[in-house]
Amino acid sequence: MSRKIYLALFALLLVTLISSCKKVEEENYTYSISKVWWSDSIDTNLDGYVQSKRLNFDVHLRENTIRVINARVYYKLHDASSFTFYTYAGEQNAKGGDTDNNLFVTIGKPNKELARNFYDFKIEIFEARSGRTVAVSDPRDSTLLTMQKFEASSNDKNYSIKTRWSESYDRNNNGYWRYARLNINVDIDTAMQKTVYAKLFYKNVLDNTYKLYHQFSDFTIFNHDTSDTVSYMIGSPTIELQNGAYDFKIEVYEFGSNILVAYADENTQSLRGVRFESEKDDSYHYSITKVWWSDQIDADGDGYTQYRKLNFVTEVNQNAGRTIYAKIFYLHPDSADYSLYDSTANYNIVGTSQSNNYFVGIGGASAQLDSAAYNFLISIYEPTRDTVEAFQVSISAADDSILAKQKFEPDTTDVKK
Repeated sequence: MSRKIYLALFALLLVTLISSCKKVEEENYTYSISKVWWSDSIDTNLDGYVQSKRLNFDVHLRENTIRVINARVYYKLHDASSFTFYTYAGEQNAKGGDTDNNLFVTIGKPNKELARNFYDFKIEIFEARSGRTVAVSDPRDSTLLTMQKFEASSNDKNYSIKTRWSESYDRNNNGYWRYARLNINVDIDTAMQKTVYAKLFYKNVLDNTYKLYHQFSDFTIFNHDTSDTVSYMIGSPTIELQNGAYDFKIEVYEFGSNILVAYADENTQSLRGVRFESEKDDSYHYSITKVWWSDQIDADGDGYTQYRKLNFVTEVNQNAGRTIYAKIFYLHPDSADYSLYDSTANYNIVGTSQSNNYFVGIGGASAQLDSAAYNFLISIYEPTRDTVEAFQVSISAADDSILAKQKFEPDTTDVKK
């Protein structure tokens, strides 16, 4: 019995020690909110009351480690006695060593809108795993968290931005675009015409700071008309983006002013984590690695065949499936230019597999050739949605003698004597 009691006490002591260690581990980290600032204020009627703006704050973690944190933001009327929860900032990995870890929350549209009044705010940083509050900032710490003027968007001139992507190009089909067109439609809720201009920014999702990608010239919008959409091609060949995921931001200003009237950023799903890569990373190359003739029919044995199969193997330098088609051209000895003999249907190849072989019948009932020695050329294409053919690679008699001076005759002269 005493042995059982001893084991039970030992187990209890072990659990207590582990819990104590975990508690010490959690409480050993030192956090602070090093900076608070506002940005992206939307006040289109310029009355000093914004319909929305972004509350930014930098969190420092002293110890050289990485912890998952989140933030709770509270608000209250300036004259009220207690705060009310507003929203979370979202989980983020906080890097230690007193580096800046930027978090933010948009106050007002598109989140909960605030009626016209003065407001105070409070920020609480907490560790995502334990829920333990590790840093707080309120009006006692920063005057930027008090007496902030807000109003509902219905009291303001209300602009909005819609975005969509089109014309995306991903040659190697790995989910990373080489380029794509970003279409931007700016609307205003009232039936009026306005002239605006826009700035387009981008950043890697791992960065905190946006960089200017393009500034649009002035353009005119009217109400919710979609015909006033503007667009810009992102990626190669404008500003090429290296392999990675990118956030985009659009700022819209009324013509003749520097007053921000609308913006959209990584909080908009279509602008968050969009994957791009460089032209080099998005490239691959085809090659015709083997050509041979087979199944010849030469009834009179004079070396001139009425029919043969032209076989060839096409490979691609990435281990992926591709859809291609081929065109076969022939050159009569009395001609200076190749003529099209046949075009195949679409067919599939995979990487460098030797099973990528295909053949085209030359001569016979399909298209007989006059008695002569012909040169041949094989061209490979990728199918496209438009009329422009996507040529990839070719091989001709100048590259391989097996395509040179091949003798054919019609079946009417290929008669066994």
